[in-house]
Amino acid sequence: MKKCIIIINDMSGNSARIDDSKLKAVFGNGFEVDFLHLTKRTVLSDFSAYDRLVLCGGDGTLNGIMNCEKKPSAEIFYCPYGTLNELATGNSQDKDYLLRDAGRAGKKLFSYVFACGIFTPLGYIVDNKQKQRFKVFAYLSKVVSQYKICDIQAKLTVDGKENDGVYTLIMAIDSPKCFGFSFNKMFKQDDGLLHVLAIKTPKRHGLLGAIKVFFPLFRAFFIGFRKPYRSKNMFFDKCSKINVDLKQEVAFCADGEKVMMNGSFDIEPIRLATPIRIIAQSEIEKMAKQNGAL
Repeated sequence: MKKCIIIINDMSGNSARIDDSKLKAVFGNGFEVDFLHLTKRTVLSDFSAYDRLVLCGGDGTLNGIMNCEKKPSAEIFYCPYGTLNELATGNSQDKDYLLRDAGRAGKKLFSYVFACGIFTPLGYIVDNKQKQRFKVFAYLSKVVSQYKICDIQAKLTVDGKENDGVYTLIMAIDSPKCFGFSFNKMFKQDDGLLHVLAIKTPKRHGLLGAIKVFFPLFRAFFIGFRKPYRSKNMFFDKCSKINVDLKQEVAFCADGEKVMMNGSFDIEPIRLATPIRIIAQSEIEKMAKQNGAL
C-alpha cells in the first residue's frame, strides 16, 4: 500500500484549528497514514519513503518540505495554518491551486521570498507562542525594534547589469505580497521570473538615517510598483537571474526561515518538478464534512 505522511507544525500560528481525523479522512483514503507533529524547530530531512506528503503549518514549514529529500513522484499538499500565510494569500485568490514556480538561492529553495536587511528578521525571530496567542500583533510588536539600518556590502548583478553598493534591504520575491503589503503589482503567477528590490543604506545612521530610509521604504511598500523603478537610493525590477556577491556573512529570511549566506551565489526562478497543491482551511473543512477524499 502507498504511504502518506501528514506533517503538523504544532507551533504554527493557527495550529489549534487542525483536526487530525479530518485530515486523515481527506488525505488518507487508500494510503497507510503516518502523523508527524512538530513541537520544536526541526530540520526536515528525508521523506523518501512516502508517496504523499501533507503539510499543515506556515510558510517556513513549507520551506522545510521543499528542501528535504522526497520521491520525485510524491504528491505534495500544503494546508496553510500559519499566522500570515503570505504565500497562500498572495499568490492566488483560489482556495485550491497549484504552486508551480519557486526560487532557488544557491542550493536553497524558497517558495516566495529570500531577503536580508531591515525588518527581514521579523520572519524568524517572533516567538511561536506569541504568534499563537496574538496572531499578526506578535509581529507588529517587534516592528520598532527591527527598524534598524543595515550595512550589507554586496554587488548585485541582475540579468548581467552590475549594481555595487551598501544596502539596507535586498529582496528577491516571487509574490505580490510581503511584510503584509501587496506592493508587487508587476507579479504574474507562473511567469518564470523573480522580482528584485534593493534599497541602499543612507550615508548617516542614527535618527537622520532612520528618517532618510523611511522614504524608499514607504515608496516600495505603501505605494508599490506597477513597472520597473530606479532612483539613486533604490531599484525594483523583474529578472531571470540575480548574482549576489557578499563581502561578509549575512542572515537571510527564506519564507520565514533563517539562512546564513556568504560569498557569491545565484538567485533564480525554477519550475518545481512536482507542483505543490495548496488547499485552504475552508476547503478541508468542506471536504471533510462531505466525506470527500482526494
